[in-house]
Amino acid sequence: MIQRRLLFGFLIIIILLILCWLDVSISHYGLTREIIWLPRGIILLPAYMVCLVFLTREVLRILNAAGLHPLAFIVYLGNLLIAVSCWLANVFQQYNLEVLHVTASKGGWQWASTASFWALLAVAAGVILSFAAEMRRYSHPGGVTINLAGAVFTIAYLGLLSCFMIQLHMAYEIWAILSLVIVTKMCDIGAYTVGKLIGRHKMTPGLSPGKTVEGAMGGILFSCFGSWFWFVIALPLCNDGNPTPWYGWFLFGVVIALTGMVGDLAGSLIKRDSNMKDSGHAVPGFGGVLDVFDSLLMAAPVAYLFWAFGFVSPGKHL
Repeated sequence: MIQRRLLFGFLIIIILLILCWLDVSISHYGLTREIIWLPRGIILLPAYMVCLVFLTREVLRILNAAGLHPLAFIVYLGNLLIAVSCWLANVFQQYNLEVLHVTASKGGWQWASTASFWALLAVAAGVILSFAAEMRRYSHPGGVTINLAGAVFTIAYLGLLSCFMIQLHMAYEIWAILSLVIVTKMCDIGAYTVGKLIGRHKMTPGLSPGKTVEGAMGGILFSCFGSWFWFVIALPLCNDGNPTPWYGWFLFGVVIALTGMVGDLAGSLIKRDSNMKDSGHAVPGFGGVLDVFDSLLMAAPVAYLFWAFGFVSPGKHL
């Protein structure tokens, strides 16, 4: 089990790095050559939308096991609409900055306001469509409210939270989304490794029996190490700039570790409520796609706050 997890974890990292390299290279080539302008996310967004389809399928499967049966088509449509809306709003801001040279859109908060507006409109559209779909198939009392709750929950959990990952990449370039992935997954690795080696005290025995207090502490230490390496060593070398101050990378490591653990437990919560151990079998050694993304979904909004407030930086002036 451990060998399989390490093998497929390594393959996931390699695939992610290749996709990030392609995304940055293509976007940079279009900007410097001035032949055709290409936005960020031209490679990563389609890849993430494939993951979003798998995530939606797995969450719907969990809800079905718990007795909730929202209309799958509407939930898929709502989640994909939110992701595309957030990306297109950011593309518009990037185009203003890089092509039209409208520097007013440079600030992180001002940049975020446009994207959040369109994302919220997409969320509202998903909710309205969910109501309309339930009206269309209504035949007798019972089950409508709980199915609506399942649809809105899935749209908020996957579609809305995933916007922050898109926003991190588009507003603060590839460095921001990689900071989230590296620090969160270092926490997962640390918690799993330390918990297996010396874990004795159960953290949440009823919810996730395998998680221990020792594992959680190991996850925080690994997360802080990953944050230090990324913001103090890697980014200044890549961008020829100054490292993030110690309080920035340290707080980022601790807080992202904690929120990532909350995300992991949130995934366990809905699975346990449906008497399921894994969300699926799409990722050998891990389970389902949700088992890989659950910690990222919860940590993404917090990571975005760190970047927006300037507690962490890519080592250069944005």
